[in-house]
Amino acid sequence: MMTNTDLFAYLEDLNDERTLALIQQADAATQAEFATGAEYEAVRDDMVTILRDEQQIPFCQEHRARMYHFYQSAEFPKGVYRVCSAASYRAGLPEWKILFSVADFDELLGDDVYLQGVAHYVQAPEHVLISLSAGGADAAYTIEFNLNEGKVVEGGFHFPLSKSIISWRDTESVWICPAWDERQLTQAGYPRQVWLMQRGQTFAQAQPVLEMPADGMMVNAWRYLDSQGAPIDLIEAASGFYHKQYYQVMADLSAKPLGLPDDCELMGYLYGQLLVQLRSGWQRANRSYPAGSLVAVKLHKGELGAAEVIFQPKNTQAIESIETTRRFVLVSILDNVSSRLLAWQFGSNGWQEVSLPNLPDGALEITDQPWGGDVVYLAISSFLDPLTLYTLDVHLGELCVMRRQPQQFDAAGMQVKQFSAAASDGTFIPYFHVGKHMNKEMPTIVYVYGGFGMPQLPYYLGSIGRYWLAKGYAFVLANIRGGGEFGPQWHEAARGIHKHVSVDDLLAVLDDLYSHGRASAMHTAIQGGSNGGLVVAAAFCRQPQCMGAMVCEVPLTDMLRYPYLSAGSSWVDEYGDPVDSVEKNALLQLSPYHNLGKLQHYPPVLITTNLHDDRVHPSHALKFFARLRSLRQPVWLAVPDTGGHAGGATQENTAAELALIMNFLYKTIADDDSI
Repeated sequence: MMTNTDLFAYLEDLNDERTLALIQQADAATQAEFATGAEYEAVRDDMVTILRDEQQIPFCQEHRARMYHFYQSAEFPKGVYRVCSAASYRAGLPEWKILFSVADFDELLGDDVYLQGVAHYVQAPEHVLISLSAGGADAAYTIEFNLNEGKVVEGGFHFPLSKSIISWRDTESVWICPAWDERQLTQAGYPRQVWLMQRGQTFAQAQPVLEMPADGMMVNAWRYLDSQGAPIDLIEAASGFYHKQYYQVMADLSAKPLGLPDDCELMGYLYGQLLVQLRSGWQRANRSYPAGSLVAVKLHKGELGAAEVIFQPKNTQAIESIETTRRFVLVSILDNVSSRLLAWQFGSNGWQEVSLPNLPDGALEITDQPWGGDVVYLAISSFLDPLTLYTLDVHLGELCVMRRQPQQFDAAGMQVKQFSAAASDGTFIPYFHVGKHMNKEMPTIVYVYGGFGMPQLPYYLGSIGRYWLAKGYAFVLANIRGGGEFGPQWHEAARGIHKHVSVDDLLAVLDDLYSHGRASAMHTAIQGGSNGGLVVAAAFCRQPQCMGAMVCEVPLTDMLRYPYLSAGSSWVDEYGDPVDSVEKNALLQLSPYHNLGKLQHYPPVLITTNLHDDRVHPSHALKFFARLRSLRQPVWLAVPDTGGHAGGATQENTAAELALIMNFLYKTIADDDSI
């Protein structure tokens, strides 16, 4: 374990000449080793072709019978925003019209920008707020654009590069949570103020509504447009990732606290009722509402009324997502990591479940819900079955196929098996094994995330299937604790001082694979990104003999410094606070950077980061790399020049990064002539 002296502290300064030299030299060495040769070029070029295949499903936002879509191609590498009629889209012959090109904003803003999002005002969808990130980072410019006129709105709602949150209130006003001045920021670098700005006003003329303390995490403000009642304006003031206070903004612009549990999530508003997902149990008016359940609470002028449980998950279930339509509440649930869709409607007898058409098995995602109606777009896939896009009319009970994604690999002979590994405390940890064969010689990727209550589902393995499974190799998805596969308790079991449980679970899955002859350490690579990068790196430090290689993407690795880097302080609820002596000790035991041993032999490692990543500071990856290199271990570092925390900003970037990772895996766990 490292001493208190941080030999690589200078790597926290991305402008330090030593930092820039390390990045340049390390990335050049990685590119020379893994971004050359026929295998790399074949994967990279083929992936670009797949991404540009016109048969891929164009996922759209529908507004007033028009389909809006972000599209990238060889002609438009940064992409264009385009539109067609809903009728032509449904007929399978969309007649696209380009509304704007992202590249055109480079000159306007004097920066290298990429599209982060387009927010339509749903009652007048020609009014949009365009978010344009710098180099793929979270920070973005906001530009008001009129799609009918095809131009930037003169004197419109325009805001500088920042992590501000801007949302429509109506066509003549916006909610602003500003973040372009240090006085507006929390210690995590997110906004802490809420303002209402009318069209034609300068920011100095806008109306301040709420300000939270600087030691909080962030604020957000938005308007719910309930098609069954009047709109309401709400504010969320989060003191931490799982602790927040909600307010209703009254007619006089005062913010009235709603008195909801401080660890709940506000998920929607319908029939004059707030839809609240409970993280822990709620005792109210002599009645208990169980943890993990969805509760509807009547709201009248800032006062909470009667509450009713809409859905209470069983032990094997968890709520994955919630959507409202004009008349219905839709709840996508997981049952033993398998998706189901349920629906309810409010009537004279309260909330009643309604029947839905039978849906195919697979991971389900609600991709769009056009405002004002009861139609939703559903994408359903499985490990071996490509996405199919459906429309579901909940009111009529009609399910229609809209598009089918082309197959990216031949799944003949491949099987999906679900197993369970016994963790150190006796808990059974499910995992999926995908491939044609299970044996000790089979090159196998084990992928994990295990954090922030986010479940990992059996989505289509497109690129993994094409470039890994098709070679006869295997893939494992481990549903370790810390995720949300079985509700709040599954997450809570690996949070704070218990975060090590995620690592325990990953090691238990590896042990189960090996003990049953489904894989071997020599031919197994563990892979994870962000929080998953922390989990795999911690497992790598604890038991390096249990794996043949590791892919560690945009990771956290210095768990004693993480709250002081980029957005790190916003994750204290997840990991704990090193200021607290008990939590500091737990973080020290977990921290990969501090647990690399001088006398240890480690398997090959590929670490990725990005200088535009303003969420997880690149120094986590840089310091871990530098420490391993100082120990003379086989380690490589890839630092793409664009993309931010989420990865490639263009199709070429995405394909190049995937090809590099595949080539690393080919050469380490799948090739006898390994490095």
